[in-house]
Amino acid sequence: MDVVLARNVIKTYRVGVGRARVREMIPSPFDRAIQRLFPDWWLRDTFNALDGLSLAVPKGSAVGLVGHNGAGRTTLLKLIAGVTAPTAGAITTAGRVAALLDVTAGFHPELTGRENLYVAAGMHGLDRRDVLARMDQILEFSELGDLIDTPVKRYSVGMWARLGFGMVSALDADLLLIDEVLAVGDAEFQRRSIQWLDAYKQNGGTLLFVSHNLSLIRHMTDRLVWLDHGRVRADGRTSDVLNKYARAGERRRDQAEGRNRQTAQRLMRANGLDRWGRGGVRVAEADVRQPDAAVRSLLVTMKYQADSVRRMHFSIGFIDESGFEIGSSLSPEFYLEREAGSVCWETENLPLRPGIYFPVLAIVSPEGDLLDRWKLERAVVFDVNGGADVSAELGPAELGGTWIGES
Repeated sequence: MDVVLARNVIKTYRVGVGRARVREMIPSPFDRAIQRLFPDWWLRDTFNALDGLSLAVPKGSAVGLVGHNGAGRTTLLKLIAGVTAPTAGAITTAGRVAALLDVTAGFHPELTGRENLYVAAGMHGLDRRDVLARMDQILEFSELGDLIDTPVKRYSVGMWARLGFGMVSALDADLLLIDEVLAVGDAEFQRRSIQWLDAYKQNGGTLLFVSHNLSLIRHMTDRLVWLDHGRVRADGRTSDVLNKYARAGERRRDQAEGRNRQTAQRLMRANGLDRWGRGGVRVAEADVRQPDAAVRSLLVTMKYQADSVRRMHFSIGFIDESGFEIGSSLSPEFYLEREAGSVCWETENLPLRPGIYFPVLAIVSPEGDLLDRWKLERAVVFDVNGGADVSAELGPAELGGTWIGES
């Protein structure tokens, strides 16, 4: 049984105002008649957020949605939740649908948290008695305490998320739509939310999940749909589609750098979000290549620029999808005779399981001072060479050793 069935769905939005505002004022059914008579004028200054999308979500499945910003993920969830209607095509759902598309959606800022719960429950077909019966469960999950009787306009973003998640945790929903809500909570809230979502899936609930956190996508879903400009580009097992998605991102980045390499390099050097250090020397440019992905080989070239530092160590490490440092390689001490140059690091059979990893380049003084550290946004992807990825939940490192068993 399919909980969600989308057939040839198109969602068209208008850009800007002016003529678009005039078209929006035309009442039905005259708008459809004018659209048929003047199709070019009607479609001027429009774009399709979803363009002929078809999708089926079986009951009890956990499906993730990935794609670049503007790919249509949030639009699809809004259509499924009934927040907006498709321009063409049809979407049908079965059972009770609960959605967390925006931490502030559905809540009135002047009402208290408790009052907002009554309103939200009514929107999902529950009455005041149902909320009262579940209030202890909601308060325990949200941990809002006495603040539940405070107007939500005084809540932080994290408190809004706690209130919304506490509400959906008590709804007994057949289908749950989650859009990046976990990103605004603290670590403890995220841990409890993930535990609750795991239990929800185990009890037969159906989940549609949107997140930029690739590790969370890998953990929460067993099927992944990759959207690109409103169309389904790939649909399949999470690990397979996730690796294709990461590789496609690298190809787009390489093409952009090829078109304007000087601008790309300048932006990389100016990026301060993912790099820091005492200074005196810096990684000016990095080139990461996979000569043979089958044996997990890597060739990394680091170009440096030095002001006054002449003795240093170079380091190359990796961060996994969750943001955890999983190890590094430290060079011997180098004495640099020039202000600019390059060093290379090459390895084969890198002891990492299939997955997506981000290189971290660093330059360290002999005394242990961090001079420059740069986390690259270029993903290194190791695929599964046939068969299922049975080690996906066993951690990123592939430990060596010999296994001996009785036959």
